[in-house]
Amino acid sequence: MDQKHNLSAPNDQVGTGAVLRHRLAPLAAALMLLAACNLNQQQTIIVTATPDATATQTPEPSPVPTETPPPTPTVDPALVLQVADNYLLNGYYENAVSTYQTVLGQNAPQEYAAPAAFRLGQAALREGLFSSAVTALTTFITQYPQDSQLAQAYFLRGDAYLGLSQWSDAIADFQQYLTMRPGLIDSYAYERVADAQLALGQTDPALDSYTQAVQANRTLVPLLALREKVAQVYRTVGRTADAVAEYDAILAVAQNAPYRATIDFEAAQALLDGGEAENGLARMQSVFETYIGTNPAYDAMRVLLDQGVELDSFTVGKVSYLYGDYERAIDALNTYSTEYELSVIPAELHLMLGRCYRELGNSAAAVTAFQTIIDQYPQDPSFGEALLEQGRTKFLLGDIPGAIERYLFIADNYGYLTDTAAEALWRAGYLYGTNDSPTESRQTFERLANDYPNTDQARSGLFLAASAAYKLGETARAEQLYARLASTASGDSQAEAYLWVGRLALQRGDNSTAQETLRLAVQAAPDGYYSARAQDLVENRLPFAPPARYQFQHDALVDLNAAEDWLRQTFGIEQAGPLWPLSAALEADPRLIRGRELWAVAAFDEAGSEFGDLLEAYKNDGLASYQLAIDLRSRGAYQASVIAGANIITLAKVGTLDAPAYIARLRYPIYYLDVVLKVAQEREIDPLLMFSLMRLESLFDANATAAAGEKGLTQVIPSTAEYIANQLNWPNYKHSDLFRPYASIAFGAYYLDEQLDRFDQNVPAALAGYNAGPGRAQDWLSLSGGDPDLFMTTITIDSTRAYVQRMYGFYNIYRTLYGEG
Repeated sequence: MDQKHNLSAPNDQVGTGAVLRHRLAPLAAALMLLAACNLNQQQTIIVTATPDATATQTPEPSPVPTETPPPTPTVDPALVLQVADNYLLNGYYENAVSTYQTVLGQNAPQEYAAPAAFRLGQAALREGLFSSAVTALTTFITQYPQDSQLAQAYFLRGDAYLGLSQWSDAIADFQQYLTMRPGLIDSYAYERVADAQLALGQTDPALDSYTQAVQANRTLVPLLALREKVAQVYRTVGRTADAVAEYDAILAVAQNAPYRATIDFEAAQALLDGGEAENGLARMQSVFETYIGTNPAYDAMRVLLDQGVELDSFTVGKVSYLYGDYERAIDALNTYSTEYELSVIPAELHLMLGRCYRELGNSAAAVTAFQTIIDQYPQDPSFGEALLEQGRTKFLLGDIPGAIERYLFIADNYGYLTDTAAEALWRAGYLYGTNDSPTESRQTFERLANDYPNTDQARSGLFLAASAAYKLGETARAEQLYARLASTASGDSQAEAYLWVGRLALQRGDNSTAQETLRLAVQAAPDGYYSARAQDLVENRLPFAPPARYQFQHDALVDLNAAEDWLRQTFGIEQAGPLWPLSAALEADPRLIRGRELWAVAAFDEAGSEFGDLLEAYKNDGLASYQLAIDLRSRGAYQASVIAGANIITLAKVGTLDAPAYIARLRYPIYYLDVVLKVAQEREIDPLLMFSLMRLESLFDANATAAAGEKGLTQVIPSTAEYIANQLNWPNYKHSDLFRPYASIAFGAYYLDEQLDRFDQNVPAALAGYNAGPGRAQDWLSLSGGDPDLFMTTITIDSTRAYVQRMYGFYNIYRTLYGEG
């Protein structure tokens, strides 16, 4: 599938761009290039933000008349300011700085010069140019003392001073902010003051400021993190009671058990560190007994044992087993079994003991432990597990025939244990299938479906049986099995079954049955992979086939009116007039107020927490979610806006493409369009594929960071980024570059393009390579013989299969929303 095609924007205005380049020659070359780029793309831009907001792209200016001779050629400052803003949005921070300086150098009117000076400070701060940020913000504060953003400039300059370790100056600026704008983000400002005071060694004032930060308002998760920080400071200065009070305040509201265990453990440790041994050990014992299965429970157990505290050996064994300390678990469980008669020993002990022995390689002892349950506890819930564990032990020893024999024995003799027998048959069928016995596999799964039709194992088994029949060339049998699965499954499983019925009907030339079942697949799970794949088959379209034309320009007003009519009908809204303006309740919501202010001072992570809490609170309110989606989009809070858009559609219980286009585009937007189009044209890849990638990887959050270190819009890992930087000859690469939208898009596009070239433009294989590495993807592709549907079944990593499937679904939605033909 050749994905390389022309990306020229409609109504290309090359002539106008050429005139501008001549007229604006005195400006920096980068400014010229971006201005020309924006002009050429002007007719392809979708209107975003609020319905009357201007687009983020640079509009075409009127030609600037030239004086004879001009002492200093100038350009419309509004144009230059928009170009600078676009640089800032896309991550060209150095260019943004120089372009804002261009506005200031022109002696522009205050309405342009003031925002240029303010944003110059923002741009420098985001790039970590703290001295430049201080200089720019000082200029703004000095020259525009009446500006509405003056207080925010103090906050930003305070952050810049923190970056320079100029603690006293930072404190002064944050205090000035608090004086000028009290009651907004006091908690966050006081925390910064406290951090600076602590750095100066002013512990008591710092603790006072931290207390003020805690007492002021912020959303829950950041508040708990703040309390943890304050507790640690109290511990450092020996104020144990105050530290424990902070931990107890966290426990009063925290719900997550592992997090509670961690906090409770820290409180216990604080007591011990503070010399309160009795209270500390008592609290440690509570952690040990209350949070079994968490790491803090194991850590508490070790503390207690080191202090000579006598503990229940069964609990020691269980905590150790769940942690993975199998030797200690065996010792403790055996100790318990010698202390008590068999009649009072729980079957669970033998189950854990057997698993521990098996983990340490003592399979004989493991089988004995499991057999003890079978012999002595026939009525215990662990009885079925013990039966299955004996089969698993044989499997782990590599005795596949023995494992299959054991599983079939269980099914033959313990059929009254429905869950156990169904699981045993599933495992036997699976082992047959993965060990070159497809006929036996299919027969076993069919037996499972016949004997236990209402179990999850039966539905999974039917699919595997159908797959086995297909691989054996028994297509008629496969079609029957898929049809049977379709009649019992729901959601994605049903869509998958219908997809295969339709595909097999196509193979045998029954177009009528094929079209009917494929349409059922489309309806079974809207937005999902199988629905998208079925739609492609209905339309005789290859996977990831690009549209004949891209349509990035839409009549926003017409689309908005249609969306608001749909909202009224769907949610029973009787409000007159436009629906998109924020309601009075939302405008007054402290989370929105704090989030807006934090966003304005570039505290994006903290703003995101406030917005996230707000969206969760209103997720069951379709109108509020709609208003928030538009408002947050206008501020550049793209991830939060997408989530709000998704909440509308989820609440309406429709597929994305069944919602009005305006709302669907809130959920599937095209942010950073100018950058994506430029890179897509350079790489000759489908821009809609890039938008799908960015949505899946980061939800358009340029600051996104994942657990494995993936960063930015396209979530490239640092090691891969270093390789890409070398290939691109990227100057002075550093990992923070991945947080620049244009860099992340360039890096992601390079790596995706490399995978596309490697796999001869096979998009599913390329995406699997992007996610799991090209070596694995090549193995899966070889096994599938290039069949896109079989390829999905050969992917052995669940997360990668889900990744490719989600990309497929996302792409089909993007193609419908932004493509024609």
